Amino acid sequence: MKYVYGPVPSRRLGNSLGIDPIPSKTCNYQCIYCQLGKTTNFTNNRKNYFPKKEITAEIEKAIKSEENNFDYITFVGSGEPTLYKDLKDLIVRAKALSEKPVCVITNGSLLYEKEVQNALMCSDVVLPSLDAGDEKLFIRINRPHPSIKFDKLIQGFIDFRKKFEGRFWMEVMLMEGINDTKEELLKIKGKLDLIKPDRIDINVPIRPPVEIWVKIPDKNINLVLNEIFGDYNNINFPEEGSFSIYSLDVEKEVLSIIERHPLRQDQIIKTFTSSGLSKDKIIRNLKKLKSEKKIKKFYYNKQIFWKLNMN
Repeated sequence: MKYVYGPVPSRRLGNSLGIDPIPSKTCNYQCIYCQLGKTTNFTNNRKNYFPKKEITAEIEKAIKSEENNFDYITFVGSGEPTLYKDLKDLIVRAKALSEKPVCVITNGSLLYEKEVQNALMCSDVVLPSLDAGDEKLFIRINRPHPSIKFDKLIQGFIDFRKKFEGRFWMEVMLMEGINDTKEELLKIKGKLDLIKPDRIDINVPIRPPVEIWVKIPDKNINLVLNEIFGDYNNINFPEEGSFSIYSLDVEKEVLSIIERHPLRQDQIIKTFTSSGLSKDKIIRNLKKLKSEKKIKKFYYNKQIFWKLNMN
Protein backbone atom coordinates (compact mmCIF):
# COMPACT_ATOMS: atom_id res chain seq x y z
CA MET A 1 0.00 0.00 0.00
CA LYS A 2 1.30 3.45 -0.96
CA TYR A 3 0.46 6.24 1.50
CA VAL A 4 2.53 9.15 0.18
CA TYR A 5 2.39 10.46 -3.38
CA GLY A 6 3.72 13.39 -5.31
CA PRO A 7 4.77 16.07 -5.23
CA VAL A 8 1.75 16.97 -7.36
CA PRO A 9 0.77 20.39 -8.78
CA SER A 10 -1.99 22.10 -6.82
CA ARG A 11 -4.05 25.16 -7.71
CA ARG A 12 -3.76 26.52 -4.16
CA LEU A 13 -0.64 24.97 -2.70
CA GLY A 14 2.03 25.03 -5.40
CA ASN A 15 3.65 21.59 -5.35
CA SER A 16 2.10 19.38 -2.70
CA LEU A 17 3.42 16.19 -1.11
CA GLY A 18 0.23 14.21 -0.50
CA ILE A 19 -0.32 11.85 2.43
CA ASP A 20 -3.32 9.53 2.26
CA PRO A 21 -4.07 7.48 5.42
CA ILE A 22 -7.52 6.33 4.26
CA PRO A 23 -8.54 3.38 2.03
CA SER A 24 -9.90 4.35 -1.37
CA LYS A 25 -13.42 5.76 -1.22
CA THR A 26 -13.81 5.51 2.55
CA CYS A 27 -15.85 8.56 3.43
CA ASN A 28 -18.73 9.96 5.46
CA TYR A 29 -19.98 11.91 2.43
CA GLN A 30 -21.20 10.75 -0.98
CA CYS A 31 -20.81 14.04 -2.85
CA ILE A 32 -22.51 14.29 -6.22
CA TYR A 33 -19.43 16.02 -7.66
CA CYS A 34 -16.74 13.67 -6.32
CA GLN A 35 -13.97 13.12 -8.85
CA LEU A 36 -13.01 9.73 -7.37
CA GLY A 37 -16.29 7.93 -7.94
CA LYS A 38 -18.88 6.49 -5.60
CA THR A 39 -18.19 6.04 -1.90
CA THR A 40 -17.78 2.30 -1.41
CA ASN A 41 -17.15 2.37 2.36
CA PHE A 42 -19.75 4.80 3.69
CA THR A 43 -18.83 5.27 7.34
CA ASN A 44 -18.41 7.82 10.09
CA ASN A 45 -16.24 5.51 12.17
CA ARG A 46 -12.83 6.91 13.12
CA LYS A 47 -10.10 4.29 13.36
CA ASN A 48 -6.55 3.57 12.18
CA TYR A 49 -7.37 2.03 8.83
CA PHE A 50 -3.69 1.29 8.14
CA PRO A 51 -0.78 0.69 10.55
CA LYS A 52 0.54 4.02 11.79
CA LYS A 53 4.16 2.76 11.70
CA GLU A 54 3.90 1.98 7.98
CA ILE A 55 2.50 5.42 7.15
CA THR A 56 5.09 7.19 9.31
CA ALA A 57 7.95 5.28 7.72
CA GLU A 58 6.79 6.25 4.24
CA ILE A 59 6.36 9.89 5.29
CA GLU A 60 9.93 9.95 6.59
CA LYS A 61 11.30 8.43 3.39
CA ALA A 62 9.33 10.74 1.08
CA ILE A 63 10.19 13.94 2.94
CA LYS A 64 13.88 13.03 2.97
CA SER A 65 13.98 12.34 -0.77
CA GLU A 66 11.66 15.16 -1.92
CA GLU A 67 12.39 17.94 0.59
CA ASN A 68 13.39 20.47 -2.08
CA ASN A 69 10.54 19.60 -4.45
CA PHE A 70 7.39 20.53 -2.56
CA ASP A 71 5.81 23.60 -0.95
CA TYR A 72 3.29 21.91 1.34
CA ILE A 73 2.79 18.57 3.07
CA THR A 74 -0.88 17.83 2.50
CA PHE A 75 -3.08 15.29 4.26
CA VAL A 76 -5.82 14.49 1.78
CA GLY A 77 -7.51 11.13 1.52
CA SER A 78 -9.02 8.94 -1.14
CA GLY A 79 -11.87 9.56 1.27
CA GLU A 80 -12.10 11.74 4.40
CA PRO A 81 -8.67 12.04 6.14
CA THR A 82 -10.08 12.96 9.57
CA LEU A 83 -11.53 9.44 9.77
CA TYR A 84 -7.98 8.30 10.60
CA LYS A 85 -8.02 8.17 14.39
CA ASP A 86 -4.34 8.99 15.02
CA LEU A 87 -4.17 11.77 12.42
CA LYS A 88 -2.62 14.08 15.03
CA ASP A 89 0.39 11.77 15.44
CA LEU A 90 0.96 11.74 11.67
CA ILE A 91 0.77 15.54 11.48
CA VAL A 92 3.13 15.99 14.42
CA ARG A 93 5.65 13.58 12.85
CA ALA A 94 5.50 15.34 9.47
CA LYS A 95 6.13 18.71 11.13
CA ALA A 96 9.07 17.28 13.05
CA LEU A 97 10.65 16.11 9.79
CA SER A 98 10.17 19.24 7.71
CA GLU A 99 9.80 22.99 8.09
CA LYS A 100 7.34 23.07 5.19
CA PRO A 101 3.75 23.95 6.21
CA VAL A 102 1.27 21.13 6.78
CA CYS A 103 -2.18 21.38 5.25
CA VAL A 104 -5.27 19.22 5.82
CA ILE A 105 -7.91 19.09 3.08
CA THR A 106 -11.14 17.89 4.67
CA ASN A 107 -14.89 18.04 4.19
CA GLY A 108 -14.99 19.47 7.72
CA SER A 109 -17.78 17.14 8.83
CA LEU A 110 -16.03 16.17 12.07
CA LEU A 111 -14.75 19.57 13.18
CA TYR A 112 -17.30 19.58 16.00
CA GLU A 113 -15.44 16.64 17.64
CA LYS A 114 -12.88 17.74 20.23
CA GLU A 115 -10.44 15.01 19.22
CA VAL A 116 -10.53 16.08 15.58
CA GLN A 117 -10.17 19.74 16.53
CA ASN A 118 -7.15 18.86 18.65
CA ALA A 119 -5.56 16.91 15.80
CA LEU A 120 -5.94 19.72 13.26
CA MET A 121 -4.69 22.40 15.66
CA CYS A 122 -1.22 21.03 14.90
CA SER A 123 -1.48 21.90 11.20
CA ASP A 124 -0.72 25.20 9.49
CA VAL A 125 -3.59 25.30 7.02
CA VAL A 126 -7.03 23.66 7.13
CA LEU A 127 -9.17 23.58 3.97
CA PRO A 128 -12.75 22.42 4.61
CA SER A 129 -15.69 22.72 2.24
CA LEU A 130 -19.20 24.15 2.42
CA ASP A 131 -21.42 23.70 -0.63
CA ALA A 132 -24.86 24.49 0.82
CA GLY A 133 -26.50 27.08 3.01
CA ASP A 134 -29.19 24.86 4.50
CA GLU A 135 -29.77 21.23 5.45
CA LYS A 136 -31.97 20.37 2.47
CA LEU A 137 -29.32 21.30 -0.09
CA PHE A 138 -26.53 19.89 2.11
CA ILE A 139 -28.21 16.47 1.94
CA ARG A 140 -28.78 16.75 -1.81
CA ILE A 141 -25.20 17.72 -2.64
CA ASN A 142 -23.02 15.98 -0.04
CA ARG A 143 -25.30 13.04 0.83
CA PRO A 144 -23.75 12.81 4.32
CA HIS A 145 -23.75 9.94 6.79
CA PRO A 146 -27.05 10.05 8.75
CA SER A 147 -25.18 10.92 11.95
CA ILE A 148 -23.96 14.22 10.46
CA LYS A 149 -26.37 17.11 10.93
CA PHE A 150 -26.07 20.44 9.15
CA ASP A 151 -26.46 22.70 12.20
CA LYS A 152 -23.82 20.68 14.06
CA LEU A 153 -21.52 20.93 11.04
CA ILE A 154 -21.78 24.73 10.94
CA GLN A 155 -21.25 25.04 14.70
CA GLY A 156 -18.17 22.83 14.35
CA PHE A 157 -16.74 25.23 11.77
CA ILE A 158 -17.46 28.23 14.01
CA ASP A 159 -15.96 26.64 17.13
CA PHE A 160 -12.84 25.41 15.35
CA ARG A 161 -12.22 28.75 13.64
CA LYS A 162 -12.27 30.56 16.98
CA LYS A 163 -9.52 28.30 18.35
CA PHE A 164 -7.37 27.67 15.28
CA GLU A 165 -4.35 29.96 14.91
CA GLY A 166 -3.38 28.82 11.42
CA ARG A 167 -4.92 29.68 8.06
CA PHE A 168 -8.53 28.59 7.57
CA TRP A 169 -9.60 28.56 3.92
CA MET A 170 -13.09 27.37 2.96
CA GLU A 171 -14.02 26.02 -0.46
CA VAL A 172 -17.41 26.25 -2.14
CA MET A 173 -18.09 23.90 -5.08
CA LEU A 174 -20.59 25.49 -7.47
CA MET A 175 -22.78 23.45 -9.82
CA GLU A 176 -25.22 24.58 -12.47
CA GLY A 177 -28.84 24.64 -11.36
CA ILE A 178 -28.00 23.21 -7.95
CA ASN A 179 -26.36 25.85 -5.76
CA ASP A 180 -25.51 28.64 -8.19
CA THR A 181 -28.70 30.72 -7.86
CA LYS A 182 -28.53 34.04 -6.06
CA GLU A 183 -30.84 32.69 -3.35
CA GLU A 184 -28.61 29.70 -2.58
CA LEU A 185 -25.41 31.72 -2.79
CA LEU A 186 -26.78 34.23 -0.28
CA LYS A 187 -27.54 31.35 2.12
CA ILE A 188 -23.98 30.03 1.77
CA LYS A 189 -22.53 33.51 2.27
CA GLY A 190 -24.64 33.89 5.42
CA LYS A 191 -23.09 30.75 6.92
CA LEU A 192 -19.59 31.82 5.89
CA ASP A 193 -20.12 35.16 7.61
CA LEU A 194 -20.78 33.25 10.83
CA ILE A 195 -17.70 31.05 10.37
CA LYS A 196 -15.34 33.88 9.34
CA PRO A 197 -12.74 31.95 7.29
CA ASP A 198 -9.49 33.68 6.29
CA ARG A 199 -10.25 33.04 2.65
CA ILE A 200 -13.11 31.77 0.47
CA ASP A 201 -12.21 29.62 -2.53
CA ILE A 202 -14.83 29.27 -5.28
CA ASN A 203 -14.48 26.05 -7.27
CA VAL A 204 -16.36 24.24 -10.04
CA PRO A 205 -16.22 20.54 -11.07
CA ILE A 206 -13.30 20.77 -13.51
CA ARG A 207 -12.83 16.97 -13.43
CA PRO A 208 -15.51 14.38 -14.33
CA PRO A 209 -17.96 14.14 -11.40
CA VAL A 210 -19.49 10.92 -10.12
CA GLU A 211 -22.95 12.04 -11.25
CA ILE A 212 -23.03 12.83 -14.96
CA TRP A 213 -25.80 15.41 -14.49
CA VAL A 214 -23.50 17.66 -12.47
CA LYS A 215 -22.41 20.56 -14.69
CA ILE A 216 -20.14 23.61 -14.55
CA PRO A 217 -22.09 26.88 -14.08
CA ASP A 218 -22.31 29.47 -16.83
CA LYS A 219 -19.48 32.03 -16.78
CA ASN A 220 -22.00 34.77 -16.06
CA ILE A 221 -22.04 33.43 -12.50
CA ASN A 222 -18.95 35.56 -11.89
CA LEU A 223 -21.10 38.71 -11.82
CA VAL A 224 -23.28 37.25 -9.06
CA LEU A 225 -20.23 35.98 -7.15
CA ASN A 226 -18.64 39.41 -7.25
CA GLU A 227 -21.84 40.96 -5.91
CA ILE A 228 -22.35 38.44 -3.09
CA PHE A 229 -18.86 37.38 -2.04
CA GLY A 230 -16.81 40.41 -3.00
CA ASP A 231 -13.33 39.28 -2.02
CA TYR A 232 -12.95 35.60 -2.94
CA ASN A 233 -10.35 33.37 -4.55
CA ASN A 234 -11.29 31.86 -7.91
CA ILE A 235 -9.82 28.36 -8.33
CA ASN A 236 -12.10 27.15 -11.13
CA PHE A 237 -9.23 26.49 -13.52
CA PRO A 238 -7.12 23.38 -14.20
CA GLU A 239 -3.86 23.00 -12.32
CA GLU A 240 -0.71 23.26 -14.42
CA GLY A 241 2.53 21.32 -14.27
CA SER A 242 3.63 17.70 -14.30
CA PHE A 243 3.35 15.10 -11.57
CA SER A 244 6.27 13.52 -9.75
CA ILE A 245 6.88 9.89 -10.69
CA TYR A 246 9.24 7.37 -9.14
CA SER A 247 9.85 5.18 -12.19
CA LEU A 248 9.21 5.03 -15.94
CA ASP A 249 6.65 2.26 -15.44
CA VAL A 250 3.72 4.13 -16.99
CA GLU A 251 1.09 1.62 -15.92
CA LYS A 252 2.21 1.49 -12.28
CA GLU A 253 2.68 5.24 -11.91
CA VAL A 254 -0.58 6.20 -13.65
CA LEU A 255 -2.59 3.83 -11.45
CA SER A 256 -0.89 5.20 -8.35
CA ILE A 257 -1.76 8.82 -9.21
CA ILE A 258 -5.30 8.46 -10.56
CA GLU A 259 -6.43 6.43 -7.57
CA ARG A 260 -6.45 9.80 -5.78
CA HIS A 261 -6.41 12.30 -8.63
CA PRO A 262 -8.06 11.71 -12.06
CA LEU A 263 -5.76 13.05 -14.76
CA ARG A 264 -6.18 14.86 -18.02
CA GLN A 265 -4.47 13.02 -20.85
CA ASP A 266 -2.27 16.05 -21.56
CA GLN A 267 -1.04 15.94 -17.92
CA ILE A 268 -0.06 12.29 -18.28
CA ILE A 269 1.77 12.94 -21.54
CA LYS A 270 3.61 15.96 -20.12
CA THR A 271 4.62 14.04 -16.98
CA PHE A 272 6.16 11.09 -18.83
CA THR A 273 7.60 12.85 -21.90
CA SER A 274 9.54 15.12 -19.53
CA SER A 275 11.16 11.93 -18.24
CA GLY A 276 12.14 10.79 -21.73
CA LEU A 277 9.28 8.52 -22.86
CA SER A 278 7.62 9.00 -26.23
CA LYS A 279 4.01 10.09 -26.57
CA ASP A 280 3.21 6.94 -28.60
CA LYS A 281 4.49 4.65 -25.85
CA ILE A 282 2.49 6.53 -23.20
CA ILE A 283 -0.72 6.24 -25.25
CA ARG A 284 -0.10 2.52 -25.82
CA ASN A 285 0.21 1.99 -22.08
CA LEU A 286 -3.03 3.88 -21.43
CA LYS A 287 -4.84 1.77 -24.03
CA LYS A 288 -3.46 -1.38 -22.44
CA LEU A 289 -4.72 -0.36 -18.99
CA LYS A 290 -8.10 0.41 -20.56
CA SER A 291 -8.26 -2.98 -22.30
CA GLU A 292 -7.50 -4.63 -18.96
CA LYS A 293 -10.44 -2.65 -17.50
CA LYS A 294 -8.19 -0.95 -14.93
CA ILE A 295 -8.89 2.59 -16.11
CA LYS A 296 -11.63 4.43 -17.98
CA LYS A 297 -11.48 7.20 -20.55
CA PHE A 298 -13.83 10.17 -20.10
CA TYR A 299 -14.60 13.15 -22.30
CA TYR A 300 -15.49 16.05 -20.04
CA ASN A 301 -15.49 19.78 -20.61
CA LYS A 302 -13.86 19.26 -24.04
CA GLN A 303 -10.92 17.36 -22.55
CA ILE A 304 -9.84 13.72 -22.20
CA PHE A 305 -9.59 12.38 -18.64
CA TRP A 306 -8.47 9.03 -17.27
CA LYS A 307 -9.98 7.62 -14.07
CA LEU A 308 -9.84 4.33 -12.22
CA ASN A 309 -12.38 1.76 -13.35
CA MET A 310 -14.32 1.15 -10.13
CA ASN A 311 -16.69 -1.45 -11.65
